[in-house]
Amino acid sequence: MVIISCDDDDFKPFDYAGQAVIDDTALIEYMQTHYYDEALDSIKEITNGQASFYSQVETDVITENDIDYNLYYIVSKEGVGSQPSTVDKVLPLYRGELMSGSVFDSRTSIAVGNPWFSLQSVVKGWTYGFTHFKGGTNISQPNAPLEFTDFGEGFLFIPSGLGYGNGGSGIIPPSSPLIFTIELQYVSVEDHDNDNVPSYLEDLNSDRDFLNDDTDGDGIPDYLDGDDDGDGTITLEEDTNGDGDPTNDDDDGDGIPNYLDSDS
Repeated sequence: MVIISCDDDDFKPFDYAGQAVIDDTALIEYMQTHYYDEALDSIKEITNGQASFYSQVETDVITENDIDYNLYYIVSKEGVGSQPSTVDKVLPLYRGELMSGSVFDSRTSIAVGNPWFSLQSVVKGWTYGFTHFKGGTNISQPNAPLEFTDFGEGFLFIPSGLGYGNGGSGIIPPSSPLIFTIELQYVSVEDHDNDNVPSYLEDLNSDRDFLNDDTDGDGIPDYLDGDDDGDGTITLEEDTNGDGDPTNDDDDGDGIPNYLDSDS
């Protein structure tokens, strides 16, 4: 048996912050030199003064592991339905490609398989990116395929740190920024703990991180906790006016709804 030792001096940890800068530079150059050809439903290089992606893009700064990443997005059509939070489910059509133009994944129909995605179980670029769009209107007919109209459409430009990172995935090489063309057909607004308070309302500090909202400090975040204030009365039973909405009941008038007020 041969044992190969590795000199610790040769080991270099991956430079995540440095890669974020590299990705951002590459994405900006890509957006400055590419546009969407609607007639061909395809991303093309600018050849004749077409409006670049960069002239339309907006930025969402996402902090992961103490590194700030620029997530770029373009809302071509906003949509008229619900706007998802980072813990909701979405029903999208999409095409994912690398900056080389190579398509690594796509979904062109919602009629095949399970078309729903939980934004808790996808790459962070999707988790946060889809929150800038709205779903459409359900016009499906009985015993017919699902059909939606007036849905959100646009693009996501995702650095590798919010994608598959330095490990890559399948045909996606390590440290690859990702480009997505998306249609957000519909949104399922979730109530994870079934307490009649939609999960998006349980992000009390509005930082889009649902894991750090824990009113009673029991280690269970509010969106998963059926008794948010830990007073022994479940949230469902703190709806004292019986209108099905626990958020508008404040029996002691202190400005804190009963379900978050342990001494209400």
